[in-house]
Amino acid sequence: MRKRTFLGFGAMFLVSQGVAGGVSAEESSEPNWQLTFEDNFDGTELDTDKWRIDIGNGFFDGDEYVEGWGNNEKQSYQEDNVRVEDGRLILEAREEQTSDEHGDYDYTSGKILTDEKFSQAYGRFEASMKLPEGQGFWPAFWMMPQDDVYGGWAASGEIDIMENRGSHTDEVGAAIHYGDLWPNNTYSEQSYDFPEGQSTTDFNEYAVEWEPGEIRWYVNDELYSTKTEWSTKYGEYPAPFDQEFYMILNLAIGGWYGGDPDETTGFPAQVEVEYVRAYEDADAEHPPPGEKIDPEESDEEEDEGPEPVDETKNWEEIGENLIEDGTFDTTTEFGDENGGSTWNVFNLADHDPNGGKADFAIVDGTLQAEVSQSGWNWWQIQLMQDVSASAGTYKLEFDARSDESRTIRTELTGAGYRLVDVDISEEWETHEVLLRAEEPGDFTVLFGLGNDSDDPEPAVPYDIELDNVRLVEVGEDGESSAPADPNESDNWVESGGNLIEDGTFDETAEFGDENGGFTWNVFNMADHDPSGGTADFSVVDGELKASVTQVGWEWFHIQLMQDVAAEAGVYKLEFDMRSEEARNVRAELTGAGAGLKTFDVDEEMSTYSTYLNVENPGDFTLMFGLGRNQSDVEPAVPYDMFIDNMRLVPVVEGEPEEEAEQPEEEQAPVFTPPGNGASFSVDEDGNWSIHTPNGKEVTPGGGKQTPPGHEKGKGKGNGKN
Repeated sequence: MRKRTFLGFGAMFLVSQGVAGGVSAEESSEPNWQLTFEDNFDGTELDTDKWRIDIGNGFFDGDEYVEGWGNNEKQSYQEDNVRVEDGRLILEAREEQTSDEHGDYDYTSGKILTDEKFSQAYGRFEASMKLPEGQGFWPAFWMMPQDDVYGGWAASGEIDIMENRGSHTDEVGAAIHYGDLWPNNTYSEQSYDFPEGQSTTDFNEYAVEWEPGEIRWYVNDELYSTKTEWSTKYGEYPAPFDQEFYMILNLAIGGWYGGDPDETTGFPAQVEVEYVRAYEDADAEHPPPGEKIDPEESDEEEDEGPEPVDETKNWEEIGENLIEDGTFDTTTEFGDENGGSTWNVFNLADHDPNGGKADFAIVDGTLQAEVSQSGWNWWQIQLMQDVSASAGTYKLEFDARSDESRTIRTELTGAGYRLVDVDISEEWETHEVLLRAEEPGDFTVLFGLGNDSDDPEPAVPYDIELDNVRLVEVGEDGESSAPADPNESDNWVESGGNLIEDGTFDETAEFGDENGGFTWNVFNMADHDPSGGTADFSVVDGELKASVTQVGWEWFHIQLMQDVAAEAGVYKLEFDMRSEEARNVRAELTGAGAGLKTFDVDEEMSTYSTYLNVENPGDFTLMFGLGRNQSDVEPAVPYDMFIDNMRLVPVVEGEPEEEAEQPEEEQAPVFTPPGNGASFSVDEDGNWSIHTPNGKEVTPGGGKQTPPGHEKGKGKGNGKN
């Protein structure tokens, strides 16, 4: 449930997959839950020492009255729609007319909250609820901050324990809202699908367990979502979810979430609640809320990315066009924000009816976007294409025009570069933007066609047209600006010792988790999302054995890791590996900017190697990704993978003296990486994050979320980007 229309996004629409990250939850065997609030709805009246009843169709934001609760809801909450009978709370929706000084309403319903009566930071919050079926019903169990420590909605956060569209009795949703004040807020969500034979019209227990840096969602004690990535502009992580929140139960009618009632909707309809309880971990010592920060008074300047490319230099094309169908000759349909097609589009109006909206089509060989709602942020209408690129400087070139002169935005999402404004007019013009990819990776060419809040508002509807989109690597005077690829040389000679501790797995007896703690650490997404990748790690006969029982849908779902400190220079990564099922395996020295390497591994134990260029000294993590990308062949599970003789050694160019006296022997080839790697980042605390296709960022093991942005080889010496 929302206090106002939710919207916030970063450069890309983000649907959280329940990924772990951020500050880890406090570790203990089991929380020592102690009851702090309970209402079993005994008696015949609502206990007003625990609850108050909300009245009306909106709220005041300062001097402004916000009708429809900011969500275009149709009901007026009334005291008469709340009752207690037969040991249950009843919130009843009725089709009946009522009015107040703000307007006339065709529906009434019920809403109660513990505001100013009970609030708590951290703990377990649960309710057993039976929900109504019907188009236009929007029942919810949710939480809001008691004191708005970090400012108004949603800078101080919101926790949606459960919300449901009455027309969808087979699923419920979970969400958190955070980031900034409306309309610049953002949110992450996850849905739960009921098993066959169960539905929202039965009694089900909905719960969250909330600890510093982690919130977990349950239905009938089944964990289905874990969220750790959030922020607020006005406080330090784990703000805003570090303050006391109160609980809310309501049954809304209409609004953006599920639409308005129709002729099929049956009235009256009820939410029934058997109990509401809250607990705290009696053994936990939680920190108090942080202090509110005024960003305007901060001495730190916002990081907009690297400095712009010097346009005065002589940039000449040195690569091929990376854009597929930039002339729109073969495109017939578009994917959505989750991909699926050559060109993909996003409209916020698909999620918030007030958001930006455009109809995309190909007309006479050009891309036409008919804008019918401009929105209030540039990212609310997007045209996107995923590309793989090596590190280097690129020219994004395209033809564009608009019925209304305006500014559009473009960026190479995930490359760490800044957003670029481009002014377009009624006349066709060719535009050029210079961008730089600091590391090889999978990125997204993004055109933001929404209207920013500071832009003049053009009259709608109007058309924007694009054609001849090209993304080409350029070099100053025709010379590439990308760092030299060490795999292009076969004259590397080892110059130091192995940086890997126990690479032969002779001493390893147990493993740490994504937060470290041991020589070798592991991560399984299934520990945070039941459908994610998982493997059992052990050491058998001096080899690392990973028994994969669930492959997941991203390569990083299963990981083997070791922290290493390395100076600047070139390093050789070498290891032996086999898999009972032939498949791809990824490896990266995360944070070093050397790119993701992919190896084709089969049933034969073989030695694999690749060279990594570390530009700056630092503390890094050698990480092997044993999960499966959606584009990979799906192997049958369960199966085992084995790794041994792991080495990471510094190398220098040159020929070993003794080799001059030896007869020539055929050398195993070292594959030249094409630059198709993932982008990783490491913050000052050593937390790392993965930037995945379509601009998503996930943090499998302790990193804070930043705004948005991966993959092949078989046999000896074959390590690809």
